[in-house]
Amino acid sequence: MFFSFYGENDDMAEKISKMKKLDDKNKELLHLLQNDSKQSISKLSEALGIGISSVHARMKALKVTGVIKNYSAVVDPTKVDRETLAFILVTVRYRVPGKKVVLSQREFCQTIAEHPFVQGVHVLSGEYDVLLKVRTKNIDAMNRFIVDYLRELPEVDKTLTMFAMDTYYDSLVLRGLYSK
Repeated sequence: MFFSFYGENDDMAEKISKMKKLDDKNKELLHLLQNDSKQSISKLSEALGIGISSVHARMKALKVTGVIKNYSAVVDPTKVDRETLAFILVTVRYRVPGKKVVLSQREFCQTIAEHPFVQGVHVLSGEYDVLLKVRTKNIDAMNRFIVDYLRELPEVDKTLTMFAMDTYYDSLVLRGLYSK
């Protein structure tokens, strides 16, 4: 039973540390927030059938524990000049000739994640080490990112780029957490 707050204000940190899994009310709350994170707490309270203070405490606990990472707007990339989407597989070179120290895989991922075109960085098993999700204005901008930036990094051994021709479904919503 993932914390039962019912409006209490006693030691939240202790309750948070004891959490093992989400209870049904928290799953329902996450479902509601994923669909519209700008809903008022009173509207959420009504939908959940629990008090406002309980909703507030649950939201705070979900945020503090990292279950809720952030509240943000979902932007249509085609409306803001980021129409070209590519998934790039990268093999990381751990030893570079002439260099004593090379970035670790973690450092490479942290560095590449800072680039404004990079939307996702995933460590893989298998032939390739890292998968990048990259969005640019057009093919030329993607080419410059790959040739002039990515392949110039000494840690990059090889890349394989796959362009998305069309997107049918793309979401950050985790479906199936809650069902009535």
